[in-house]
Amino acid sequence: MKEIYKLKNVYKIYKNFSSENMALDDINLELKEGQIIVILGPSGSGKSTMLNLLSGIDVPTKGTINFYDKEIGQLTDEELITYRKENLGFIFQSYNLISNLTVKENIELGLNLALNPLDINQVIETVGLKAHENKYPYQLSGGQMQRVAIARALVKNPKVLFCDEPTGALDEKTGKNVLASLQEINQKYKTTMIIVTHNPSIADMANTVIKMNSGKIKEIKTNKKQKDAIELRWA
Repeated sequence: MKEIYKLKNVYKIYKNFSSENMALDDINLELKEGQIIVILGPSGSGKSTMLNLLSGIDVPTKGTINFYDKEIGQLTDEELITYRKENLGFIFQSYNLISNLTVKENIELGLNLALNPLDINQVIETVGLKAHENKYPYQLSGGQMQRVAIARALVKNPKVLFCDEPTGALDEKTGKNVLASLQEINQKYKTTMIIVTHNPSIADMANTVIKMNSGKIKEIKTNKKQKDAIELRWA
């Protein structure tokens, strides 16, 4: 399986007047394409900082991050925009839907950022929204709104889908249904997924689990068998 990201001696230090906060401390990591990767840890562990560096939203203080053969830290602002536009999709805990657009119209926004988009009707079917495509966000449940956000990111046909606490605002049943959609997308489109979460149960559906605390990687675990999302215990 091909390597998609390689991090070497990565540090991220935030300076605040006379003090320093070590958000990431000497991170060395290789991530494989096509996997579901879960970055797990409590608040302040460095997992969101890791996501920001991988996605090019922020840059490391020291060290290198490579996406295939490109070093992200060496890209210009314009090249970073192109990197995110052509390769990445984002799903957040807040759905960020536009209230006066229908489900389908919200998803179509992702098409404007795509070089090689997926078929929008197929994506809508994949996330189970066919019966709701002409509804507006206020007519949807939380889980349905999250699936709209997933579809909007997916229709771009990204190489990597970043998911920042995608079930944080959802109850157990709805959260599992959303994770099942992500799992199906990974299996169907071979999209690399990087899920940042504090919920240890989600780790059981991953190929690779990265446990973080205090800016350090404490453990990297490979699951020989991944659980179906619906079967997960819930924390």
